[in-house]
Order: sequence, then C-alpha cells, then structure tokens
Amino acid sequence: MKYPLFLLISLVLFACNENRQIKDHLGLESKLSGTWKAPAFDGKLHEEWTLNSQGWMEQAGYYIEKGDTSYAAKTQIQQVGTDIILFSVIRNSNPKIFKAVLSEENKMVFENDDYKNPFQVTYEFLSPNWYRRTIKGYEKDSLVVYEFNFETIQQ
Repeated sequence: MKYPLFLLISLVLFACNENRQIKDHLGLESKLSGTWKAPAFDGKLHEEWTLNSQGWMEQAGYYIEKGDTSYAAKTQIQQVGTDIILFSVIRNSNPKIFKAVLSEENKMVFENDDYKNPFQVTYEFLSPNWYRRTIKGYEKDSLVVYEFNFETIQQ
C-alpha cells in the first residue's frame, strides 16, 4: 500500500513543479525582449519589450525630451488567424493596426494603406543588442521616413 501512495505523491509533486514555459509563437522574444533606448530628434525613445502570458510580444514605450515625456505608447505583435498583426496604442491618439507584408528571420514589415502617417513600420533585427525601426508616412503630402536605432540596455 505504501508504494502506490508514494507513486501518487511523486506524480503530484512532479506535476506541480513542472516548468511551464510560455511558448513564443512568433520567435521574437530573443530579438526584442529587454529594455531598449534610441536617440530620436532632440531626445530619447525608451522601450521595454516582454513576452506576455499568451506568447505574444508586448512593448511599453515613451519619449523624453528635455526632461518631459511627450509620447507614450503600448504595442503588441501577435498572430490573428494566419496574419501577423502589429497593434499600437499611442497616448492621446487612435489605436493603429498594421498587417505584416514581410516576415523574415531578421526583418518584419507591417503596412496599413488606410493610414497616411504612418502607413509602414519596419523592424530590422541587426544583432542581439541592436534593432532598427523605420517608420514611413505622409506629412502634408510629402513622404517622410524616420529611422530609430535601438540599443539594448538590459535583457
């Protein structure tokens, strides 16, 4: 009688201690997870990317110029059906949704032609410590391109 009880207790303890890893559905955790900064205009962009409990990447970001935070955003990259989607919510602005038109090992391009600015967001994963985000849009009917080179400050 002691053997079945010991086996049952062992199975329960093993099940309770099982390492429940969150599945990284898009393989982006190793490329984005961490705290990042990038020079931008006369200030700095700051971002923190994490893998959420559903296995999608989430970002909280803000821009500081001369001691003031003038921009804050939350972003998520996830798969919806067969599409990879970038959801971005910028403080005091309407949410924006972009669909991946290119997804390669070291580059992802998201677009939404319904928007003028931005209509395209590109992520290029340059190394474990660097990534580039390029934003394209139209301001006063002129094409503008903003490039931000992010460096990790903590992973």
